[in-house]
Amino acid sequence: MALRFNTPPGWPPAPEGWLPPAGWQPDPSWPAPPAGWQLFVDDAAPHTAANLPAMRSPAGVTPQGPRPDVIDVHPMAPVPASPPAAVPVSPSPALEPGVLWAATGQPLTGIGAGRYKLTATMLYFERGVLSTNAQQVPIVDVADVDLRQSITQKARGVGNVMVKVQRSNGFELVVLEDIPEPRKAVSIINETAHAARLAQQDRMNTRHYSGLPAPGEPMAPPPQVTRAAPWAPAPVDPIAQLRQLGELRDAGILTEEEFTAKKAEILSRL
Repeated sequence: MALRFNTPPGWPPAPEGWLPPAGWQPDPSWPAPPAGWQLFVDDAAPHTAANLPAMRSPAGVTPQGPRPDVIDVHPMAPVPASPPAAVPVSPSPALEPGVLWAATGQPLTGIGAGRYKLTATMLYFERGVLSTNAQQVPIVDVADVDLRQSITQKARGVGNVMVKVQRSNGFELVVLEDIPEPRKAVSIINETAHAARLAQQDRMNTRHYSGLPAPGEPMAPPPQVTRAAPWAPAPVDPIAQLRQLGELRDAGILTEEEFTAKKAEILSRL
């Protein structure tokens, strides 16, 4: 017996040899299979009506003559499109203290799965089979997070999380590959990066307006104040004073008695 999954019209093609696991449901956005469609076909059995998809007449066209009955023989009933698409995934392991999110990639080959971890300050990722390439990105440098999902990944319930990181020389794109529950990963990484940027902006504003250092930064020493020397009057030339007194006396501004008294005062300081 060579059982094969028979992809209905409008569905993405299934990988060669793929069979749905237990509990698998199609994506609700996919069209419902035509009436009588066989989801599983036995290639080893004769190609009778039981192995062929049911054919429907175009709308408004009445078949001529009696229509032969279509035998609908299949191992499982057609799956309704109403249940949400969900590929069962393993429950997330308990997170370490301080870890907000963690995931392990689920590549189709099962080899070289990446390991990813998010904290309030860092995004860590490791890749490699024979050698491990471990890197970390400050979460405050994450500028944008997006989701990319191929048809095959969508059927498997995984996706690529595209992380845009701001570097000193431009932007770098970091790809977290084959992440289970990728929309949840995009949401929590985006929210954590946004909160980190707001906290950084608050620290910068606090330092700018109040002159206080950010938490953890050392206090700057007080500025050095240079005191000026006390003011001292310029020395007076007594000879120049006597000359000025003589000029004031000759001009009649000073009397002879005032001139004599002032002259005696100046000479006493010599």
